[in-house]
Amino acid sequence: MEFLLLIATVILFVLVFNLRKTVALLRSQISELEHHLAVVRNAAVASLEASSRKAEDHPIRHAARRAEQPPTLTEPADLEDQITDNADILSTAPGAIEVPEETNEIDEITDSLSNTPSAAKRFEDLVGGKLPIWIGGIALIFAGFFLVRFSIEAGLFGPVARCITAIIFGITLIGLSEFGHRIPKFGQIFSDDARIGHSISGAGIAILYATLYMASELYGLFGLTGALIGVMAITILAFFLSQKHGPPTAIMGLLGGFSAPFVAGLGPESVAPLLIYLGVFTGGIFGLAIYRGWPWLALLATGGSAIWSTALLLMDVAGDVAFVGLFITLLAVAGVLTISRTGTSFGLPKSIIQSIPLGVGLLQLMMLAPLIEFSILGWLLFGILSIFSILLAWRDSNMTPSVPGALALSLSMIAMAFGIGNIGTVEVTAAIGFALLFGITGHVWSRREADGWLWAICGLLAPTGTLAVATLGDFGWSDSLWAMLCVTVAIPNAIMAWRTQDIPLGKIMPLATALTGILLLLALWLLTSHAYAAIMAGLVAAALAAWARHTQRDAIVTQLVITAALGGLIMWVSAYQLIGTLLASLAGETDLYRGLPAVSKMVPELLSPAIIMIGIAVVFRSVLGKMPRQFVATIGFSGTIGFLYLMLKQPLAIGPMQDFVRYGFAERIVFTNLLALVGWLLLWRNWSENIAESLRSIGIIFAGLALFRFVYFDIFLLSPTAMKQLLGGAPIANLGTLHYAGAALWLWLFARLEPSATVMPRATRALEISSLVAAIAAVMITVRQLVHGSDIATPPFTSAETYLYSAGLLVLAIAWLSRGIQTTNPVLRIAGLLLMTAVTFKVFIFDAAQLDGILRILSFLGLGIALIGIGWIHRKVMKSGEPETAAG
Repeated sequence: MEFLLLIATVILFVLVFNLRKTVALLRSQISELEHHLAVVRNAAVASLEASSRKAEDHPIRHAARRAEQPPTLTEPADLEDQITDNADILSTAPGAIEVPEETNEIDEITDSLSNTPSAAKRFEDLVGGKLPIWIGGIALIFAGFFLVRFSIEAGLFGPVARCITAIIFGITLIGLSEFGHRIPKFGQIFSDDARIGHSISGAGIAILYATLYMASELYGLFGLTGALIGVMAITILAFFLSQKHGPPTAIMGLLGGFSAPFVAGLGPESVAPLLIYLGVFTGGIFGLAIYRGWPWLALLATGGSAIWSTALLLMDVAGDVAFVGLFITLLAVAGVLTISRTGTSFGLPKSIIQSIPLGVGLLQLMMLAPLIEFSILGWLLFGILSIFSILLAWRDSNMTPSVPGALALSLSMIAMAFGIGNIGTVEVTAAIGFALLFGITGHVWSRREADGWLWAICGLLAPTGTLAVATLGDFGWSDSLWAMLCVTVAIPNAIMAWRTQDIPLGKIMPLATALTGILLLLALWLLTSHAYAAIMAGLVAAALAAWARHTQRDAIVTQLVITAALGGLIMWVSAYQLIGTLLASLAGETDLYRGLPAVSKMVPELLSPAIIMIGIAVVFRSVLGKMPRQFVATIGFSGTIGFLYLMLKQPLAIGPMQDFVRYGFAERIVFTNLLALVGWLLLWRNWSENIAESLRSIGIIFAGLALFRFVYFDIFLLSPTAMKQLLGGAPIANLGTLHYAGAALWLWLFARLEPSATVMPRATRALEISSLVAAIAAVMITVRQLVHGSDIATPPFTSAETYLYSAGLLVLAIAWLSRGIQTTNPVLRIAGLLLMTAVTFKVFIFDAAQLDGILRILSFLGLGIALIGIGWIHRKVMKSGEPETAAG
């Protein structure tokens, strides 16, 4: 029952598809008719208007006025009557105007429009007219088949009688389809609907096919030669009948021919005869498809044979699997060649339809290969179809997409073999053979104008894909052998990149370059130690930079940046201990030395790749562009700075807390001032224009790091006033005074540099203010060290210390004010005045409260004299400068 439903579904699909084409044709005809009707109506109206105007001036215009009402265009019938009446009136006058003959077509157009069936009518015609006829034809086929089977089961006839009965039944159906219309009365059925003749003609052909198979295969009434002659005779008969009855007869014959083995019963012992039958039958159908130009018939024939061959693969026919594989190969080749001789179908390009039999054949051979344990026969058959696809593409560029498809399936087949452990000589040889086949042909035709890019993709993916799927097999090869294989595969990819650099192939050259770079990088990694992985990535990035300069392609620059990023990632992953130490220092840890990696280890893993990255950014700066150059340079400088940090940590080797108390502050002074010095030198010197921007950017980075270290570590996190650190015993020449005073000096110098004023104009004022704040901190550190000695974190504040703060800050304010007056710097003058005001309030509010007697009197007396003197000097100097300013 399921088989009947399947056949009915196929028939229904074909009929509905043909009906859709018919409906589309009718719609186009209706549009043309409506357009023609509008043209005729416009011509009729124009003729009537012209004749009416002439009739007004004619002697018989009074007779014309007595005619019927003027014509309207509401209905075509009324229009015709009006045109006729006016034509009769006008024709009686001298010089009458002839009515155009085109108006006589209105009736025909109206009739054709009125006869167009509606959607409901078309559905009723399909369900009530067409489907019953075709399903009835299918029923006749199975009636003949099961009539024979019933006779077999009941033992009514012998084998010869059964076959003769079936033949008579089939010939009778064919005779009715050809001559049934001549039968009195009964023949009216065939005359009324030609589809009845089409249906029973196909049924008769199908019955003859089934009878021939039954007679030759089940009963042995015919030998191989007789069976072949019979199949050919029936196929020729179907060929001639289809000339009259069209596709329906061909489809019915097709279904009958493919259904015959199923109805008769198929056993594993009859594989070879069945394949011969299918081959001859399919060949006949292919011939009919070529003669009539029916690609759909060739596709259906290919599908039927593919179903039978797939069913055979799933059965226990191990001894005949080789014959099945040969049949599959021949079927694919014949199907492609047949469709190449026909037209298009189903609205698809011809190349796609041609590729269907080839793709089906390759997929079936993939199913066949495991059944024969990936023997040499399976590989040979697959190779035959692959070569066939290449030859088709060489002959017709429209067939070139089938070559990448065949390559993908061949790689899948190799992966399947390697994945299940078949890694013998046959499999390895087949893999190399397919890589050479597709690789060489891809290189040879990679420069074709129309489809060269597809050939180039095959030339790249064939060796590369084969190497990739080889990793699925447990070959036990050494790293050196794998590295040699990577180099071997990289060579043809590099050749492809070189050959395609000067032709417009889109992304082929960058793709070839990327594959070459990846393979070379893998080879270098396999040949060297893991410690040199980042260096190898840097070398490949340098090679890509040179190639980018040669080709001037942005895509290569992108690959360079990606490779550099990979090298940087490997570089910093290798330096994970150093990263951990840096993070610990930011968290305030003091015992950092024991977490540092060995210097000898970081030279190849951190310093060397960093230097390579910097070299790439410098040497190829004109090729990279601004953003890629900055990115690569940042990778290099980050590694270099990290290594310098490691080296600076070595001399003092600060570990336990007592070491940090003794040397921690001194080490930070060295780090911070060294960064500030390098940054200032890079910003201070006038560099050449081609490197000025890069070096100044680096200088800003160093200066920023110095400022960050001073603020983050020396003011907040590890301030010597909060954590015990030895500054030295000298009252002024101690580490605290020197460091904070140096920070103030560096900030002031950075504010005076030209790049600060041009690149960051708003930063200049912030740097000046920061310098003044650092100077205040230096004075306070100096006073506290003067009072308490080397350790300024643990002792409490004293009264003398408070007074000294006021005195020291007052001296600093006087120095700022005097220097500001001398240099006419408003920042220093204003800062001196503000600081002096703050010190004055401190003295009046805090310091004086702690004094009494003569000390309080002297304190206020000295402060007053000093403030009056400063105010007098400031006013005098500012007044003396006014005329000069005005004059200037």
